[in-house]
Amino acid sequence: MRRSNHPLALSVVTLTVPGNVDATVAKITEFDDADFGFNHNQTWAAMPAALRGELKSTAVATSFSRTPIRVQQCIVALCELGEIYPKATLKFADFPASGLKSVEVIDWDPEVGVRVRASCWYVERGRTIIPILQPRKQGLEGERLAIYVRLAEQAYRQGDWIDAVIELIDLSGEGTVSAHIVDRSTLPAVSDARLTEYVQTFVQAKRVADAQRRLREKAPVKLPLAELLGLDD
Repeated sequence: MRRSNHPLALSVVTLTVPGNVDATVAKITEFDDADFGFNHNQTWAAMPAALRGELKSTAVATSFSRTPIRVQQCIVALCELGEIYPKATLKFADFPASGLKSVEVIDWDPEVGVRVRASCWYVERGRTIIPILQPRKQGLEGERLAIYVRLAEQAYRQGDWIDAVIELIDLSGEGTVSAHIVDRSTLPAVSDARLTEYVQTFVQAKRVADAQRRLREKAPVKLPLAELLGLDD
């Protein structure tokens, strides 16, 4: 299966082994044949209403009854956060003239771009804040979270939004999910050189992974000998 040339920023952060192209290729292609049954599109879509406190945590099981349990758990966690600390969120989708979209693409390379998600923003104490999510079960260490924030800043802090603050909401972990706003001061500083190392490693690995996939797609199908001899009728 051909993978998108516009992977999500969180996937890039999770998969890249900075400075090691071979290890990154292995991570990129590890689940090529796996069938993942869900994504977190609904988690992102629910975030604005959840953080406003309008979507009640007790209603999630009914309103999202057909969504995977993991997605429901993440939405419940966002609702609980919004019920305690409601924010007057505004959806990018409702304001097409804002200059930003729910998905922005960073063009790293002529062939590879990276999609960064941020479905809403709010203003608090005169600051414009753009929340982003880490909804995967697997937690990320400090540097990877810091790289994720840097990518979001690169995508969304532009034009009239240059002073916007990226707020990272961590929904990782097994079992009961809680929405944890990451204290930016606890994240390590990431130099431009380190960010570039992540970028260059991933782009190179993506080229190698795509070349490997093209070779597999062109490989002839080997039929069982019995079928070739017509003995399986």
